[in-house]
Amino acid sequence: MALAQTFINNLGDGVFLTSIDLFFETKDDNLPVGIEITDTNMDKPSDRVVPFSGVTLNPSEVNVSTDASSATTFTFISPVFLDGASTYALTVNTFSTNYKVFVSELGQTVLGSTRKVSEQPLTGSLFKSQNVGPQNDTPFEDLKMVIRRAKFTTSSVATLELQNAELPSKSLTTNPIETNSTAGSGTAFGGNPKILKVNHLNHGMSSGDSVTIAGLSATGDFNGITGSNINGTHTIANVTLDSYTITLSSDQATATGSVGGASVTATENKAFELVQPQIGQMSFDSTDIQHFIRPTTKKSIHGSETAYSLTSESNKKPLVPGDNFYLDSQHQVASTINETNNTSGNKSLKYQIKFSSGMDNLSPVFDLERLNLLTITNRLDNPSSSNTTGFLEETEPLGGSASAKYVTKEIVLDNPSTALDVRITANNFPTSTIRALFKVRRAGDNREFDEIPYEFFNTTGAADEQVKFSESKSQSPQHPTYYTSFAEQKFTVSDLDEFTSFAIKLVMTGTNPAYPPRIQDMRAIALAI
Repeated sequence: MALAQTFINNLGDGVFLTSIDLFFETKDDNLPVGIEITDTNMDKPSDRVVPFSGVTLNPSEVNVSTDASSATTFTFISPVFLDGASTYALTVNTFSTNYKVFVSELGQTVLGSTRKVSEQPLTGSLFKSQNVGPQNDTPFEDLKMVIRRAKFTTSSVATLELQNAELPSKSLTTNPIETNSTAGSGTAFGGNPKILKVNHLNHGMSSGDSVTIAGLSATGDFNGITGSNINGTHTIANVTLDSYTITLSSDQATATGSVGGASVTATENKAFELVQPQIGQMSFDSTDIQHFIRPTTKKSIHGSETAYSLTSESNKKPLVPGDNFYLDSQHQVASTINETNNTSGNKSLKYQIKFSSGMDNLSPVFDLERLNLLTITNRLDNPSSSNTTGFLEETEPLGGSASAKYVTKEIVLDNPSTALDVRITANNFPTSTIRALFKVRRAGDNREFDEIPYEFFNTTGAADEQVKFSESKSQSPQHPTYYTSFAEQKFTVSDLDEFTSFAIKLVMTGTNPAYPPRIQDMRAIALAI
């Protein structure tokens, strides 16, 4: 059984309903009754239900009376928005025929009085269900109901403060822990059998941070180390973007290799320099919304920043949902263990929404089920033999310790050449560097190309002329100089022995991942001069 009463919302730009009262004469002993608000089509109820408008009550929650004096309140789980100057329908649904509601009928006598109903209380119609066919329109009857709306404060600004959830542990690759049984008491992997190297891609942590490792069999033997001594919380050192070391207080490696199995997990931080909030929100001309972020600083891999400083309230950053926001240094969302150890247990990311309304029938709306913050970090470091264990120079035939690089494939020439001219259009900041290297297959060199080492242009990889640094420290595409602050850099080498193929490597390093080098294009020419 279903009834539907249409009505018009004439209140301004819209309204938020909080509850509706209906008046019952009888009810069922077992079956519930529910309501929904739907749109209308040609002034008739449609099948499209307005979000959050469905409410169902059990018989024990339904009040009855013989004179329509006892109301039954249906309270919405969330305020229901209705557009202004629009027609809607309130539908009453139940599988029982025992529910009876009170209505008014034009020309009939009002209960408990001698007064006649002389005008319709609602600008709408009552629709009754039938066994066959569409609902029957009864234009002279109206459902007795009370509709309540929210009345919002217009004299103050409200603040919604959000914070990061606990970061989950990450499942590491199979056998992510390296052991080395070389005797010694050094502080680096390979010089002390108590030091283990953990391979953990994009872990986001810095030396001195804490990591909690789990998933190893507690009684298992991992190259002489009991699993229970690896499981647990450790202080990390010798950090790269994708690895770190931990030092055991007991046990030491008796063999060299990779161990751990396929179930190892580890906590991690999330480093970022760019954020994009994604928030489902509704606003109106008479409302105002402002978004702010208060991130926590991070020491980048080879930088000198101060870590774990939460941006103050007075320095919070304004941003816009759906747009990228570029920070001027690396920040982080920390794992729970690092929040406990470094921020007194306080959360490492605060997000504020300040909102207000100029009309008491409207308010901004935020859907907290559709709330995300996308974070992006640049994989930029500045490794050297003094700050990176197992450092590999970029002149190695394969590899090199720098994380950001562009490497061409082998380019085979039709005719032998003796010189190279490489041009790039790039944007550099004082904290970043672009170095260029080349490798060539000289006449008579029968080695595999992957066995030939690289050589630096100009001995160090620097450009032929001094690099013009970007004067505008902004990586934001909205900044007016973002697309114009590029300059050509030239790398040349001549008087080489004749070669028949070559490859180019561009290595990008820096100490502030917020300002990485940017390369717009590259051209390479082999010359016979």
